[in-house]
Amino acid sequence: MGSQEKKRFIAANWKMHSKPSEALALAFELTDGLEDTNTEVVICAPFTHLDRLNSLKSKGIILGAQNCHFADKGAYTGEISATMLSDLGCQYVIIGHSERRNLDTAESIPLRIEQAIAAGLKVIFCCGEPLHYRKVHQEWEFVLSQLNHDFDKIEASHFPKIVIAYEPIWAIGTGLTASPQQAQEMHKNIRKWAENKFGILDAMQLRILYGGSVKASNSMELAAMHDIDGVLVGGASLIPIEFRGIIRAFS
Repeated sequence: MGSQEKKRFIAANWKMHSKPSEALALAFELTDGLEDTNTEVVICAPFTHLDRLNSLKSKGIILGAQNCHFADKGAYTGEISATMLSDLGCQYVIIGHSERRNLDTAESIPLRIEQAIAAGLKVIFCCGEPLHYRKVHQEWEFVLSQLNHDFDKIEASHFPKIVIAYEPIWAIGTGLTASPQQAQEMHKNIRKWAENKFGILDAMQLRILYGGSVKASNSMELAAMHDIDGVLVGGASLIPIEFRGIIRAFS
């Protein structure tokens, strides 16, 4: 890792899976026996599940959401504000996930980051390239454009509240995975970008996650990379034996 002081970070993104009535039992099974691991474990569940998952705090598990609106309140039927999430006990919210970038305007993402931080939340910010950019060796140029756009106006004092997740779009839900070396190279570039924009101390403390078909079987190799501080886990975060294996790999 870039710093001995920061904890490894494991985030579960349940997406639109499981039922509210199943959520608490699933969460306890996913983290059974892992109370003493030196990792920060966040479960980002659907909005409907969040209130039922509040008791996870007693096990040291942190609650997160999968998105928030760009306004604090207003006539936005069906939307959820960052202040609502904070009131429910969330500490984190995912912003900019590739599956949301197809639905939300690019202009709204910096606003969502601002709203989340203003509400006292921390942000798991997602970035990553489609397969075409990887094939033509322009993956860093694509990710750099996302970082520069979405953090253009963020205050330097807010950057410590950001976790960045690199998720190559071509490796999400496809079974494909960036090699540990490919992921490390991108993470190294992201950390260098953070150093240039926010300074070396913030860059060292920044936790950069890999997300893209993460499984227990590839977690040990990912965890061995210098600039990979954790993972954002999709499908495997719903399978207890897989998720526990991932947490152990980063412990």
